[in-house]
Amino acid sequence: MTDIMAFGPTLDCPPPMISTAIRALALASAAGFGISAWAAPAAGAPWVVTYPSSGAVGDKRGDYYVSLLKLALDKADGNFEVQSSTNPSVATRAFVSMATGRGIDVIWAPTTIQLEHDYLPVRIPLDKGILGWRIFLIGEGDRGLFEGIRSVKQLKALPAGQVREWVDTDILRGNGFPVVAATRYENLFTMLAAQRFRYLPRGVGEIYDEARNHGHLGLTVEPHLALHYPMCTYFFVAKQNTELAQRIELGLRRANKDGSFEQLFQQFYGQALQAAKLDGRLVFTLERPTAPPSCVRSAVPQ
Repeated sequence: MTDIMAFGPTLDCPPPMISTAIRALALASAAGFGISAWAAPAAGAPWVVTYPSSGAVGDKRGDYYVSLLKLALDKADGNFEVQSSTNPSVATRAFVSMATGRGIDVIWAPTTIQLEHDYLPVRIPLDKGILGWRIFLIGEGDRGLFEGIRSVKQLKALPAGQVREWVDTDILRGNGFPVVAATRYENLFTMLAAQRFRYLPRGVGEIYDEARNHGHLGLTVEPHLALHYPMCTYFFVAKQNTELAQRIELGLRRANKDGSFEQLFQQFYGQALQAAKLDGRLVFTLERPTAPPSCVRSAVPQ
């Protein structure tokens, strides 16, 4: 869920942390009633694949992942139609809907041990770990404050902002950072402008659009600090949905081989990576114990 849930992250990540009770109910329902989340259509009809909509106006966080899903399915030997859900979904609700076969077929999200246990991951990283490279949205008046930070201890003296259900919230708190948690993504920017917290760590691929969209609030991108932790974003489907997982994997591998995967990544994130200048930042590395062993720290994405 970053965002994330990543639909926006955001799938930001993001990226979802599902309560034990909700998860158990969803998985028991899927098993108990024999639900199949996705099935081949009648002859000649397109195979409709639905992803969750964030519902936030102007929210572009999921555009890359939607484009990548379409690219993969275009290369996957089938007549697919990719569409957003009709009802906006937060991370928890979207995963429950997918588990019970209720209108969601695929979600992109930063992987966790629990997600890989409960759902079927397509284990091809989607974004070079870019969501694990976090730079900060701050108030214009706080530029001097952040210019003076030289240690993680100094940074921990300031509260960060995140959405309550994002995986990043637990990562930050688990590493000793104070976090003010919002209930909705849309609220983060007015809360930052009001100094409810002093900085908003965001993925490199997200932050520049957000700075443009909310610059009228007096917000700007902080230029010299970064956080880094392992963050591998995958497509997930319901456990029973093996054919869809296989088709997505086939398409992603073909896109990687012919270069269209990299071309799409650069189209969406190339300029942001150049602007972020990660190589020149003071980077604080954080631990992420909920990540599977296969999800390791990424190199600086290029």
